[in-house]
Amino acid sequence: MTVLVIYETTRGRTRAMAEAICKGVESEGKTCNLVESKNFRSLGEPCAIAMGSSTRMKRILPKLRRVLAELPDLPGTPAAAFGSYGWSGEAPDTIAEELKKSGAVLVEDQPIKAKDYPSEESLERCKELGVVLAKHCD
Repeated sequence: MTVLVIYETTRGRTRAMAEAICKGVESEGKTCNLVESKNFRSLGEPCAIAMGSSTRMKRILPKLRRVLAELPDLPGTPAAAFGSYGWSGEAPDTIAEELKKSGAVLVEDQPIKAKDYPSEESLERCKELGVVLAKHCD
């Protein structure tokens, strides 16, 4: 069973969050498929999914927007949203809404957001999110 983590980043901040999520997944003995949105080809059959983007001009970055636009229905799939930002931070909330529209079930009440580079606390929250996603894969 594989957890799919798709992200787009401009300065590596959201990538650091994605990598921390995968560390949490792998700590539970599950496989994590970490994919940058520009390299995304197919959803496959993940047992859970996390999507993240930096926020630019109050929006999700373009390549992840494209992935979201092509997202198939995900009825009942455990999911989460995350991302970093410099000014406003709307992208993770928008991702969460799109995941819900696809039928996915969010495993967290709120997306994980990090202002600028994620703090150790933010990265630990991401790792914990990975553990939660992995546990949905049993």
